[in-house]
Amino acid sequence: MTRYEVTEKTRYSDNWVWLLLLLIAGFAVWRLYSALAGFAIALLGLAILMSARSRAQKRVGDYVELDDKIIILGQNGENRCITFAEIKKVKTSRLMSLFSGPSFLIETSTGNKHRVQPDDYENGQQLREELIQRFEQLNYLPAK
Repeated sequence: MTRYEVTEKTRYSDNWVWLLLLLIAGFAVWRLYSALAGFAIALLGLAILMSARSRAQKRVGDYVELDDKIIILGQNGENRCITFAEIKKVKTSRLMSLFSGPSFLIETSTGNKHRVQPDDYENGQQLREELIQRFEQLNYLPAK
């Protein structure tokens, strides 16, 4: 069984580019259009900052363990066991990870959905390769 743990990092480093672009856009909109539109952009930046802070605090201590037959997810203090047989489909999503590799959205036959972002874990590239290999073997992902 291979175990991958979350490193103690925050997502501020992942979001600084978007926050900087929002700051520049906010100043431009404020000077060219209206102060109200600039205020709306400032509120959007504040919302992104608050969501990044809350996500960063929840992830520290999470882990993923992979075996030949199961995936064990330890997220937010809860442990979940997913067998490969009960996985209905797997989707990859780049929406939450614009500057890193795709995350996996695992849907089980019971309707539960679990999101796994390999870049959040130590040896994340190894975790991503192992997940892709297992999902392709079981035909959950299209082959390359």
